[in-house]
Amino acid sequence: MRILHSIILYSVLLTTISACTKQSDYKKYLGNGEILYTGKADSLLVHAGRNRVQLSWLLISDPKISRAKIYWNNHKDSAMLDIKRTSGVDTIRYFISNLEERAYTFEVYNYDRDGNTSVRSEATGFVYGSFYEEALLTRAFSNAEMKDGNAEITWTNIDTTGGIIGMQLQYTTSDNVAHDTIIAAEAEGQVTVLNNYLSMSSFRYRTLYIPDKLAVDTFHTPYETKGVKEDITQTYIRNPGNPFILDDTKPFSGRFGQVKDWQYNTEASKNGTYDNIDGNGRLTMWIWGNGPITNGKIYQTFALPAGEYRFEAEASNIDNTLENTWLLVAAGNALPDVDQVNTALGAARFVNNNNKYASAAFTLAAPATVTVGFTGTFTNPSEQTIRISKVLLIRDK
Repeated sequence: MRILHSIILYSVLLTTISACTKQSDYKKYLGNGEILYTGKADSLLVHAGRNRVQLSWLLISDPKISRAKIYWNNHKDSAMLDIKRTSGVDTIRYFISNLEERAYTFEVYNYDRDGNTSVRSEATGFVYGSFYEEALLTRAFSNAEMKDGNAEITWTNIDTTGGIIGMQLQYTTSDNVAHDTIIAAEAEGQVTVLNNYLSMSSFRYRTLYIPDKLAVDTFHTPYETKGVKEDITQTYIRNPGNPFILDDTKPFSGRFGQVKDWQYNTEASKNGTYDNIDGNGRLTMWIWGNGPITNGKIYQTFALPAGEYRFEAEASNIDNTLENTWLLVAAGNALPDVDQVNTALGAARFVNNNNKYASAAFTLAAPATVTVGFTGTFTNPSEQTIRISKVLLIRDK
């Protein structure tokens, strides 16, 4: 019994000594007082930017908070900012600039007026720059054309979750006023109308992106210059047909004469360049046992601005098989002969009634004088005819 009593006393003594030792250890670390923490940076967010970020957080408690310190790059870099509290919940925002394009982890500590610190708040975010921006794609459009004096741009469908937020367009209206506008991006079926668009002018546009919903900076693709598809026939082509008009100042006989406002050489004109068949004026070249015609030419010359174009013609009918007849666009003031059509800016050959519509596309890198029209050689067979009902000049871009 004595032995048991001694064991119990010994155990109580050890427990008392251990408790005293732990209290002494705590006091050593506490400095004879409690550890006091001030309110932490609540809801810390990293807002991506162009070689910068904006940090934001909430101050919900502790009105004594007076400053905050931010660390990044594993505490190699830091920033201190003063804080003025209000009576409610405060939102703190702070920009950090001159950052490389990569991911960063940021730590924020708040301090009160007595020097007490908060526990750490931590958030990770990404800084964007030239690598991100150079990989962005310009939004395409499926069509851009003039309609009733307005330019109508039909955009291709996109996935708006990819970061596209809009398109910035620069253009000029018919009163020569320059406009710079931003159009919000829609995923499907988006059409933009530029009212009173200046005919034969180009517009510039770029696509705007944000890398994520919290981003504070907008990124963009390089500007691209585009033209609007436009029927410019009436602006540049005199007497374009449907029907063609007879030049009544020149000799004519019956239904044949010379077509008005077009130029032609002797080979083309000797049988007449105008045919009023069935009361519908047509531009024509033909032989019917009264040939040959060698390099007959019917054409017009004018100056065009830079752009992408199509010169087109519709034949009402073609008799028999045409020997060598071409729709041509050439640089300068003359059309090439049929054996030199490879020198033309654009060319399309007529053969028979199976290809009564011809289109010659051409591009001008700079403003230039061009000649458009028809060149043909008619020898064999001895009965050949082409009658053109109308021509078109289209600016594609």
